[in-house]
Amino acid sequence: MAAMPKKVVIPLAALLCVASATAAAYAFGFPPFERRGDIRASDVCESLGKSAKVVPALKGSLPSEPGYKFDDRLDGRDITQGASDYTADCLVWGEGRVLLSARTEMMLTETAENMGSETYDVRDWAKEALNVRESDIKSFTAGTRGVNVARKAAILVPCASPGHIPGGTYSLSVVVDLRKHEGSGKPEVRQDLIDLAINAARFSHQKAKCDLPSRLPG
Repeated sequence: MAAMPKKVVIPLAALLCVASATAAAYAFGFPPFERRGDIRASDVCESLGKSAKVVPALKGSLPSEPGYKFDDRLDGRDITQGASDYTADCLVWGEGRVLLSARTEMMLTETAENMGSETYDVRDWAKEALNVRESDIKSFTAGTRGVNVARKAAILVPCASPGHIPGGTYSLSVVVDLRKHEGSGKPEVRQDLIDLAINAARFSHQKAKCDLPSRLPG
């Protein structure tokens, strides 16, 4: 007659000990239960705008970190002062490293001498802004042109009509750059970066007192 297999009995005290250790690891943020830092609207860079989409887009695109720090810098003057030096920079930090950057700068896109002609190649702007080949670029509707690739989104937004700033017509170039992490290439992350770029563009279009329609959605 074959011997019956012995049942393995795990004492209740041992099970309780394992459960307690697991709960403690989660509570204190030990691997693999590292706690993610919260992102509140009051923490976010002013230059990313105040839309209700900003915080969800940041939470959806950033990697999990114990905490996040936002550095914001606005420089230059608006177009009513006849200046083309407007810039806005937002850096999102994790533990000792930059996770995401959003930069906006004013640029000349049409000279006074060549008004109405194709003096500025938007395709060249897109390739430079995203630092990729044209064949890798996807477009979305925003501003003069909205473009994106994995981990980057950029928008060229009309800003100053001739006569406000010497030289011709000026636009705002907005580039959002997410550093590579696990899951950063997902389609939903692309949309998060587009949302961030649109809201950063809307903020700077108002802050720089642009007189040309932004052509941004919403």
